[in-house]
Amino acid sequence: MNATRSLPMVLLLAVHAVLAEEDLEAIYGTEEQGSEEIISLATGYSQPLVRAPAIATVITAEEIEKRGALTLADALISVPGLLVSTARGLSDVFVIRGLFREFNAQVLLLVDGFPINDSVYGGRPQAWSMPVHDIARIEVMRGPGSALYGADAIAGVINVITKTAGSIQGAEMGAYAGRFDTYGGWLLGGDRWGDINLALYLEAGTTVGYRKSIGADDQTRLDRLLGTTASWAPGSLNTQRDDLNARLSLKGARWQFNAGYQGFLNVGTGVGTTLALDPDGDFSVELINADFTYHLFSSDIWTVEAQLGYLGTTTRADLTPYPSGAFAGLFPAGVQDRFQFRVDQERAGLTAMYEAIRNHRIRMGAGINAAAVSDVEEQRNFVTGPNGIPLPTGRLIDVRMLGEPLFISEQNRTNLYGFLQDEWRFAPDWTLTAGVRVDHYSDFGTTVNPRLSLVWNVSPHLTAKLLYGRAFRAPSFTELYSNNAALLGNPDLKPETINTVELGLTQRWNPRLWTGINLFVYELDQHIRGERNANTPAEPSRVVNAAGIRGHGLELEAGYQLTPALNLAANYAYQTAEDQAFDASPGLAPEQQGYGELNWRITPDWSLNTYLKWVGERARQPGDARAALDDYTLVGATLRRTTPNGDWDVRFSIQNLLNTDAREPTFYPASLPDDIPLPGRGFTMQWRWRFR
Repeated sequence: MNATRSLPMVLLLAVHAVLAEEDLEAIYGTEEQGSEEIISLATGYSQPLVRAPAIATVITAEEIEKRGALTLADALISVPGLLVSTARGLSDVFVIRGLFREFNAQVLLLVDGFPINDSVYGGRPQAWSMPVHDIARIEVMRGPGSALYGADAIAGVINVITKTAGSIQGAEMGAYAGRFDTYGGWLLGGDRWGDINLALYLEAGTTVGYRKSIGADDQTRLDRLLGTTASWAPGSLNTQRDDLNARLSLKGARWQFNAGYQGFLNVGTGVGTTLALDPDGDFSVELINADFTYHLFSSDIWTVEAQLGYLGTTTRADLTPYPSGAFAGLFPAGVQDRFQFRVDQERAGLTAMYEAIRNHRIRMGAGINAAAVSDVEEQRNFVTGPNGIPLPTGRLIDVRMLGEPLFISEQNRTNLYGFLQDEWRFAPDWTLTAGVRVDHYSDFGTTVNPRLSLVWNVSPHLTAKLLYGRAFRAPSFTELYSNNAALLGNPDLKPETINTVELGLTQRWNPRLWTGINLFVYELDQHIRGERNANTPAEPSRVVNAAGIRGHGLELEAGYQLTPALNLAANYAYQTAEDQAFDASPGLAPEQQGYGELNWRITPDWSLNTYLKWVGERARQPGDARAALDDYTLVGATLRRTTPNGDWDVRFSIQNLLNTDAREPTFYPASLPDDIPLPGRGFTMQWRWRFR
């Protein structure tokens, strides 16, 4: 790793005068000031972004509104090195620095600091999405985060911070309508009852979804083999969905309670769960969450608080994995599969801050997390025959009566953890942060993840960061215990691990111009993947720990205020990697991508935002002989009208202005040779009224 050893030498090139502590705080702000450049994700408590020991981006509610975003995926388009892709045309995949997994298992998603990752698949729940009207800010940390947050923070961490009564300042209502028969509305309010701050949010939306055509699917492949014509392809994606969101926040002098519900209902199957079009299939995912934080003790040197959290997820599906006439006419009504399962995840923790030692801020904590899969039910009209070919039963029957295992067995796990972090400001302009977290899992053992970072405020205008972190991804229940015709789990799996070194330099050249450069190298080991025995191709794939991935890259950022009314921002990201098992690129993720944005306040009442997102050409996975996936460029714009007193505003947005034929890659080239098309050109209008 020559690149890793050379990073400290690059840092030493930035030599400058030492500053007094009061100069730094005057320029960068303090933890209590609550500026847009404050982040809590890097250390577990709020501090100025420029001094935080992480390569991170903060997106504010105002920036979200300027872009006319409707979902979290829309809002994240501007983050350097982050690509919003798709899995099967129905779920967002947040690809950070080229690490691409179908279930997004290498990115940790937090809402108000509490994880929502699903133990069954390892990443975000199926079809998970989040509207933006209740979002106060989004913090995105690129790079490992397991030393603080535990499992799955390999590529990065995304923390969505919702609005409180103070940030809402009254009440608002709004509505939106637009492309693909999309409609919705929201209510948002905040108030104070005695010593309690209350915030309440409700939102509902529906869409028919974009209906881009799929030329060939997995049933097309089977038709060629069997001489049949059962496939729905060419046919349209099934991307309909109805979303319900509700959230309640109560905050007292020493405590805070949050509760929420998210329902992703009547969700279409995208390109199909087996990559065979299923125009009538759908599933529903419902999430219920609650968390409680209580400040037990506070003094000049100690702050102690306790946290309790719960996340319950229920998934139900009614699918036709293969259409009527499939398998030489054996299934007149199609291959049918209905199932449901429930995941309960509870957590309890205690954290403390100790500040009695001069220039040290010590944070420590311990806790327990528990996860369980239950209420698993499945009915099919088939049994698995030789070579994995389904054979008809004539009607839907409980799989246990068929003598076959459930697609996922009922399982549980317990995770005990403890962490310690010391932030040492050993000089007014130097901060060394060292930390370590130990996790013990009941089903696969213990993992230790350290971090070390050095932040140097070289001058009031230049900051340098040198960071090292180790992170891990816990094997999901599917990877450990799956037992079906397509995939065999492996109870002996070890967690994926990654070691990453980063260097960041941020320069503010004058009050109107700033630039940044971030360099990174990583080594991912014990890569979890499905592997098929070439000598027995009829057998299902088995999940194994394979050889790792080595990668490196850079991110360039810049912002320029051309005039008081005109702002420009741009970034460029490059990454390249090698899969050690194949001595080739792992493919799927672009080596290059770029973003540019213009914000223009035309008059005090009118403003215009335009953006351009370029995604470079992509190599295929090892073993995929298709030509590289073409690059594409997405252009969008939002025109916003706001009254002088801010009582109401309206936004007109256009997405994919050039109607680009943009496509994201599929993991299974034989089943879906033409990849997954993204939405074409569309228009959206949003309207909001505020009551103060």
